[in-house]
Amino acid sequence: MGLDHVRSEIERMRVQVGRQRREILQLQRAGIPTAAAELLVERMHAQIEESCTGWQELVMREQLKWYEDKADNSPWINALAELRQRATREGHCFQHVQAITVAIDQYAEKALGNRGYFLNRPYGVG
Repeated sequence: MGLDHVRSEIERMRVQVGRQRREILQLQRAGIPTAAAELLVERMHAQIEESCTGWQELVMREQLKWYEDKADNSPWINALAELRQRATREGHCFQHVQAITVAIDQYAEKALGNRGYFLNRPYGVG
């Protein structure tokens, strides 16, 4: 199971718990006993907590990737790294530079799994 699958499953279960809680409130307002439904919501909440723990373990197991200029990267990745580095030195409008930097970081997060891919990697990594 990948990280994206676990994350989407957790989100789906949270939405479902929210719906169940709203339905329980409606039943309580109508004067209908809700003990069984509340027990079900508690079990679903425990399942969400268990999935969150599993997701955190998957995240910790997966090694983050960092940009290295000496590594064999694609020309696209090298161009993005160079653009991100040069953008702040060219004297352009701050908002435009921020927009470019954020777009590059969002691309890195989606494609490479680490939003800080182009930033300096921590000393303890690799």
